[in-house]
Amino acid sequence: MKKSSNRKAAAFLLLGVGVAGRAFLSMPDSVSTLELSLTALLLVGALLLSRQLLRPLVAAVIALGLELVLCGDWVHQGGLLAAASPFLRLADLWVLLGLVSGALDAARPALDDLRYTRSTHNMLLTSTALLALHTMLRLINMAVPHNTLLNQFVSISFVIFSVSLLWFTILMIRAYNTLRRAG
Repeated sequence: MKKSSNRKAAAFLLLGVGVAGRAFLSMPDSVSTLELSLTALLLVGALLLSRQLLRPLVAAVIALGLELVLCGDWVHQGGLLAAASPFLRLADLWVLLGLVSGALDAARPALDDLRYTRSTHNMLLTSTALLALHTMLRLINMAVPHNTLLNQFVSISFVIFSVSLLWFTILMIRAYNTLRRAG
């Protein structure tokens, strides 16, 4: 197997595992070292693809920066960053979706068939719609913070969006397997 194929295969595997890990995090506001570690894993995967596309790398660097800000003590001490953290968390999810989109573009040559292209398109549309719904519900929830039913819908929308990210993981594992078999 060529060195570039090994690099791409490793990139797709790292991106798939990183996004799967982020998808399994239970709540959108629970910022931890685990989330930071998974974002660093995404950055490594994006670095491996940087010769092919820069978009995943730019998204991964932005995501890591957001995670570092969200994990910092200054968010937990109150003030401006604490007030902005829900918006930064939403921005982080949109950046993650941008990374997913860029990685799918990089994986397209590895699995250039109609079924893969249709699945990729459907995955992106579904994830974008789910994240838009989650964003809208989250913003409404910030305006009406003590509505229990709305809180439940926000949580459910996040979980469903996270499950849609597992679809991306499946696509990345397919790209990984294709490249490994080709070599």
